[in-house]
Amino acid sequence: MTTHYDVPGEHLVGALANTLKSDEAISPPEWSSFVKTAVHKEKSPSQPDWWYFRTASVLRKIGVNGPIGTERLARHYSGARDRGAKPNRSEGGSRKVLRLIMQQLEVAGLIEKAKQGGRGLTPKGQSMLDNTAFDVKKKLEKEIASLSKY
Repeated sequence: MTTHYDVPGEHLVGALANTLKSDEAISPPEWSSFVKTAVHKEKSPSQPDWWYFRTASVLRKIGVNGPIGTERLARHYSGARDRGAKPNRSEGGSRKVLRLIMQQLEVAGLIEKAKQGGRGLTPKGQSMLDNTAFDVKKKLEKEIASLSKY
């Protein structure tokens, strides 16, 4: 059985983003076209459908590291902030974006609040991750013949 641990993250996130585009509960807000994803970024994302890719990435991160909250997720999307002449410091990602994404995933029934804090995958979210991973693995096996032995 193929799980989301068995395929590379970048391939899984791309396929998962395409799957999430068809979900009614997942939709970018009005302000998503001009918002920055973190304090350390200088510009907003250049991809028009970046919201779906970030949502897929958050869903995968919850599957791998969950249950996880916005504070730890913000650290996953952190980076060095340019402070001029002063030394750079690490700044977290936007927790507003992450919180809204997690709320949308909750409405879609893919994640739920955990008793010990944060949010974890539901069985529906787990099956979506694993089914997408299975499709990605089949596609990769066709492209790269040497992967079929795994």
